[in-house]
Amino acid sequence: MDSQYSVTEQMNRYVYQVSRFLMVKNKEDIEKEIRSLIDDMLETKCQGREATQKDLDEVFTELGKPMELAAKYNDSKRYLIGPALFPLYFRVLGYVTIVVVILSFISMLVSAVKYGAIWNGFGGIFNAALSAFAVVTIIFAVIEWRGLSLESFGEADFKLPPVPKKNERISRAEPIVGIAFGVIFILLLVTIPECIGVWLNDQSRFLSVFDVDVIRSISGIIILSIGISIVKEVFRLVDGRYTIRVMISTIICGVLTFSLAVLILKGFPIWNANFLTELNASNVMEDTLHAPENWGMFASNILLALTAFVTVVEIIKTVFRTVQYAHND
Repeated sequence: MDSQYSVTEQMNRYVYQVSRFLMVKNKEDIEKEIRSLIDDMLETKCQGREATQKDLDEVFTELGKPMELAAKYNDSKRYLIGPALFPLYFRVLGYVTIVVVILSFISMLVSAVKYGAIWNGFGGIFNAALSAFAVVTIIFAVIEWRGLSLESFGEADFKLPPVPKKNERISRAEPIVGIAFGVIFILLLVTIPECIGVWLNDQSRFLSVFDVDVIRSISGIIILSIGISIVKEVFRLVDGRYTIRVMISTIICGVLTFSLAVLILKGFPIWNANFLTELNASNVMEDTLHAPENWGMFASNILLALTAFVTVVEIIKTVFRTVQYAHND
């Protein structure tokens, strides 16, 4: 390492990676402590001479990978997943649960106004929160079980990416919202597909937009499709910036998700064929809804077109920003 600037830059990269996985209030104090520790270790190792890249690599090796070092500062007794993954797992679980509970609460209020069944609504909120917990936990448990590396640098050489500038980072809110809605879609389509529809005017029957039996028969394909999109969001959340890995995962997951969407929407009669007929007969709408005779095919085509548009836009955006911002570290 030829200059003190290089030492400082590598130190900044390492400390930044550690701070991303800290779940403590005094993050700034810990960052200062780590910097001081690195300085002391380099001073002891170099004994007055200028530090080299090899010296810094040895110091980083002694300290451990950033996720591992962060785990030592976190309270390991609380972990449900592995120590390295727990901060990320806990953060995602919190946001997903909040979104699911809010939506369930809104649904409960609507049901209470219509039917006064508020206690059943509270039970639904609890079940939704429990289901969200189970889905998120299973996802991270699989990651832990498979031993997947979620770090943004090499295994042995501690090649650290530069600290990203503000416009180079991927906001945590984006992938967390994506994961939250993925979990919500799994809960809705797999556990209660019959609840997606409308109440008829006499309030005696709920009209589902789906053929519930078909939806349940392909629940595995639905979970796989949404699960792949969640995996993509996990990579975006972990890296926190536009990287080659984020770009590749976005492309692969986007293609796979769209392919499964084609299979689901075109390969199975998932729609309730009598939905529009019964809806018009019930006078729920002031005006009669007119749609093609095979309205299910029409709805599938619209959803596929929307899915294709969103997928292509996301891939183009990710590729462009990766080329613009990714560093050759």
